[in-house]
Amino acid sequence: MSYYHFLIDLSVSNRDFQQQVVYRRLLEQIDYLIELNQHRESRDVVGFTFFANSVLQCKGQLTLQELRDEMLMPFEFQSGSAILDAIAKSSSLIEEQFNSGFDEKNLLIFSDFEENASSYYSVEMLADHIKEFSIRKSWNFYAFGLKKSHVELFRRMNFSSENLILLPD
Repeated sequence: MSYYHFLIDLSVSNRDFQQQVVYRRLLEQIDYLIELNQHRESRDVVGFTFFANSVLQCKGQLTLQELRDEMLMPFEFQSGSAILDAIAKSSSLIEEQFNSGFDEKNLLIFSDFEENASSYYSVEMLADHIKEFSIRKSWNFYAFGLKKSHVELFRRMNFSSENLILLPD
């Protein structure tokens, strides 16, 4: 059984999110998980975090259908994008809540990746956090919707290259 946490950027710079290819990818990922879990006795668990200049809302345990319904609701966008803080805070909170109840934990980030508001975590601090969580705590970190210009930064933050999903050209 796995845990999937969806980190969704609700910053004003990402206000076209629901019209973008990456939003369709998000819904496809949720639909894929719904399909996979239809015949499983032990079902995967999901949650989400909405963030802008801070963490706006975090729900740690939902059904896949509840998550899909949340993603179809209209979003309220706010100024600022504290993506570094949101990645670290969300994974830490989920780790505290669920500690060792899952075979693996996955953080799937959907954003325009235009950081401008993190006040606690730096790139270097987040790199250490991701390395520890990946090695010691069975976490996988995915970034959906990256531009080619973001790839090197995310590699520096210890994201696996295969977990960086680029926007189509």
